[in-house]
Amino acid sequence: MQTTRKQFQGRSKQKLFSSYLLFSLFIGLVLSVLSFRYIEVADNSLIGPLSLIYIFAYSFFYYAVLIFAILSPLLIFSFLGFRRLFSYLTVMIASIVVILFLADTFVYQQFRMHLNLAMLQMTLFGYGQVVQFDTKMWIEIILISLVCFLSTTGLFLIASSLSKRLNKKFCVLAITFVLLGSISCQLIFGFSFAKNISQVTQVSYLLPLNRPLRFNKLLVKIGAVSKEEVRRFDLNSKKGLMNYPINPLVCKGGNNYNILFLFVDSLRFDMVAQDTMPNIFEFSSSAIRFPEHFSGGINTRHGIFSLFTGLPGLYWEKSLQTHSGSALITALQSRGYQIGLFSSAPLTMPEFNKTIFTDIHNLRESSKGANTLERDENAISDLSNWLKKRDPSSPFFAFLFLDAVHSTQFPEGKENEKFKPYWKNVNQLELSNDFDASLYFNRYKNSVHFVDSQLGKLLKKLPGMIDLDQTIIVISSDHGEEFNDNKLNYWGHNGNFTKYQAQVPFIVKWPGKENISINYRTSMLDVVPTILQEVLGCENPIDDYSLGKNLFSPDEKRKWLYVSNYSNDAFLEENRIVLINELGILQFLDPHYRPSKDQTIPPYFSQILKDSSRYAK
Repeated sequence: MQTTRKQFQGRSKQKLFSSYLLFSLFIGLVLSVLSFRYIEVADNSLIGPLSLIYIFAYSFFYYAVLIFAILSPLLIFSFLGFRRLFSYLTVMIASIVVILFLADTFVYQQFRMHLNLAMLQMTLFGYGQVVQFDTKMWIEIILISLVCFLSTTGLFLIASSLSKRLNKKFCVLAITFVLLGSISCQLIFGFSFAKNISQVTQVSYLLPLNRPLRFNKLLVKIGAVSKEEVRRFDLNSKKGLMNYPINPLVCKGGNNYNILFLFVDSLRFDMVAQDTMPNIFEFSSSAIRFPEHFSGGINTRHGIFSLFTGLPGLYWEKSLQTHSGSALITALQSRGYQIGLFSSAPLTMPEFNKTIFTDIHNLRESSKGANTLERDENAISDLSNWLKKRDPSSPFFAFLFLDAVHSTQFPEGKENEKFKPYWKNVNQLELSNDFDASLYFNRYKNSVHFVDSQLGKLLKKLPGMIDLDQTIIVISSDHGEEFNDNKLNYWGHNGNFTKYQAQVPFIVKWPGKENISINYRTSMLDVVPTILQEVLGCENPIDDYSLGKNLFSPDEKRKWLYVSNYSNDAFLEENRIVLINELGILQFLDPHYRPSKDQTIPPYFSQILKDSSRYAK
């Protein structure tokens, strides 16, 4: 009798394990099918029958193992007799995985980046900085989530039913099959990575939660590949603390001009025109214009970081870990400048309070208001009051950062609806390569036009608050904004490194300098060295604190510009874009983001590798 009971318990546990294993395979299959949504926006030149088979196989084996690992702790509940709890938790967790995976496919198609904690935080708690949710969009999200949950539940019931007909042999064969498949896919990737076979290595950035194995040294050691075939360009491989600036700043003399930065989030380079920004257009006619100016990033984090540090975005994580600060802020403080920061969006997301503004005491971290428009208004009002109350005997630096254009917001009313027809209810789930971009673009331009009116009012008030003859005024943006300009289904920013996302207006009113248009290419990394040299009298060589150059010193040897996003570093040449992702994989694209005919590795890469570790201890 006791033997029979043990046999029954053994068969029961075997069926339970079989259902769990089969369910993991089902979810792996679902995720591998969904993975083809990533391929829809992949480089067509890298997609062929063999690469499709590999991507499908890789995603199936990888995610089946991942689901198996995620759910395995739940088996304890079942073995302890809590089978109903096991079933509920298994279905719930698997459903969440499927929903997040599907959400990631939408994110990747629009932004070419995967969901991460930072993006979720910015989406859920970032005051609409990433996505604006309306009622229709919420309903669609809820319905899609419900379908995912019901589908997952159905697969769990099917797996439970089929497990009753399966024996121990099936479990052994299934586990062997998955392990051999997973190992084979990893071996293929490792060999392809060493040989730089992009048709295979693209899975490293196409698929989320994915870190394939690399074993270049082993392959070289056994003679499978040669050292010359191995090409590794991992700019983030340098570990350690920041050594920034390399030497203490020595700043004395200079003209100590006041400095006023007026920045508009997501402002494209082509928006400063008579119809869209009449006030800024008029202002630019008596200022220095930089029509070929590029941000250091195609997102706020790296765009503003490069503006205040003079460093490329690849140093962000090190700066965040070490609170290394900003050379600009350090130099301003050493010269006794009053510093006022007035940002509409919180300075804690991204963590500017722990990076570029870490040395600012009593930091004004956010603006008051129930929405973007109210927070913009509050930032402008606080700036105006601060300028009026400051000590006129000391120079000042002020930074205004408006957010309405980022979220394409403007007050309702005919006076603010200049560009028609426009998209009244933004639902980003509707965006596709076939969507009428003019509707969204017109909404964006209405927002730009409204912000221009706000800046126009501020500029008219400035003569009563500051001495314009002693003040440098800079008008610019952190990055651009795309509306499928390249016809590749890119929308917004942080998606690609073409001019629509990387190029920004840059207008400077500088006392004593001629009002001209400077037509050579400049970078946001150039702002810090220009101010430190020209205004604050800093004697250090530029490479002590920046990888930029003086804005007013043309450099014919400059062959590329640094631009970053969350997962890539890009080098913008005159007619080519060179990309390196976080795994060190290279891509060569033309200015319209199609594969470049020129696939040669740039000769300046040795300099880039030096630059990537220059400020790391």
